[in-house]
Amino acid sequence: MMNSSQPWRILVVDDEEGIHGITRMIFRSYEFEQRPVELISALSGREAREKLNRHPDIAVVLLDVVMETDHEGLELVEYIRNQLGNRHIRIILRTGHPGYAPETEVIVNYDINDYLSKAELSASRLLTSVVVALRSYRDIAQPDTAPDAATDGNVSGDLSACGQALAELSGQLERQGQRLNQLDLSPMARDLCHELQSLHSRLDNRCRQLQPVKASATPQQLDLKILLDQVSNAFLPLARRQGWLLDYSKDPAVPDQIDSDPHLIRQLLLTMVELAALRSRGSDLKLTLDREQQQLVICVKAGFGTGDETTENPDWCRRLESNINLLCQQMGGSATVSAQAGDSTLVSSRIAI
Repeated sequence: MMNSSQPWRILVVDDEEGIHGITRMIFRSYEFEQRPVELISALSGREAREKLNRHPDIAVVLLDVVMETDHEGLELVEYIRNQLGNRHIRIILRTGHPGYAPETEVIVNYDINDYLSKAELSASRLLTSVVVALRSYRDIAQPDTAPDAATDGNVSGDLSACGQALAELSGQLERQGQRLNQLDLSPMARDLCHELQSLHSRLDNRCRQLQPVKASATPQQLDLKILLDQVSNAFLPLARRQGWLLDYSKDPAVPDQIDSDPHLIRQLLLTMVELAALRSRGSDLKLTLDREQQQLVICVKAGFGTGDETTENPDWCRRLESNINLLCQQMGGSATVSAQAGDSTLVSSRIAI
């Protein structure tokens, strides 16, 4: 049962006292959806079992693997899922000994929700994982108390399935587009093929909004001009249909190529423009890239277009805003969304480069 007046309870299970101190520093004064985070510490699997029985409303467990035994953490997962029968609680495995619990094997064989290596773990990465876990816990637990539990629960629970179905359709569109590109097409057919590819790009991005945001690839050297062209082309059919323009510019101080996760930064740019298009009420849009010290500053601004007004979907806008923030956190930055009338900058973000 969820209570909006209570803090989010997170159980930290680790036999190293230093890990508890570091975790408390990271979450000091942290709030999620106007509710504070309360950390509960357990230095062993036995103590964790006691805390789980004492606090049935624990939302997330940050769990070490090697404690009293080499697999104490995995045994605790079994206790939570099978003996307590708790399927709501989100379990994030943190380990400093990957050899004792290989990631692929653990994800396949145990009902955990995330796997983090202490050696590679940053404050930003931990915060992002916990936010995703809290959001997932909230969506699962909410139907227990919502007035329209049957309806709301189905909608919330079907988001992942819906995203998977859309992803399959997106994959089919991509394969068809690749086949068409190999043919000797007439100018009109080539134009239709380009429009198909643009529609696929936006559909693929919308599919990603329904899934947890996470790093999908190792950093690669990216050509920003090519990336900006791809984003601009993705919105060309929509802009034509609604009568507005999308332009972009890159400050000379911004390098032509940067090292970044290609999927994350592309998703960030597409999502920012998607949100701006909903908020702009048919105005022209301009995507700008600037540099401040070691950060890439990305802005989407509204102009004075004469396009038809678009209809803003508040729920979808909130999801886009949330995912923009998570994407920025993944890349060591932050985002700002403007809701002030007359403010030309609709959304901006900063990421590390």
